[in-house]
Amino acid sequence: MGTQTRSGRAHAALEAVAFGSVAVTTRALLTVSPDLTFGQWRALVIVGEQPDGATVSEIAARLGAEISPVSRLVSRLVARGLMVRAKDVQDRRVTRVSMTPSGRELRETVLERRRAILGGVLEDAGPMEPEVEAALERIGRAFREYL
Repeated sequence: MGTQTRSGRAHAALEAVAFGSVAVTTRALLTVSPDLTFGQWRALVIVGEQPDGATVSEIAARLGAEISPVSRLVSRLVARGLMVRAKDVQDRRVTRVSMTPSGRELRETVLERRRAILGGVLEDAGPMEPEVEAALERIGRAFREYL
């Protein structure tokens, strides 16, 4: 197996996938909305997953960030017309953030661009054994904790 152990090779490959994933997202963002930061993109992804949006606290928890900077990030997205704030219908003390039609359209456009780039990556990788596809699915599930 050479100088690198199997787990070392797997770790290096996973690190390459992680760096590549960030690069693919960055490329998609630059082609669709060059002034959107990576943090703003992550907030759009998080808020867009839920039909009723998310609270700033929920976004901060998912980003692994403090509430104050995330609140400023959300304010910038609201100012751009990509998100709106509204009081939660269940608890008026809670403010929910949801997507505007422009925000949903931008999110979907970036996701489509990412899918196209990732399709090219898979094509370049060549045919995959079913075991490899199964391993990729397991790795994808393991990443869910960080999404």
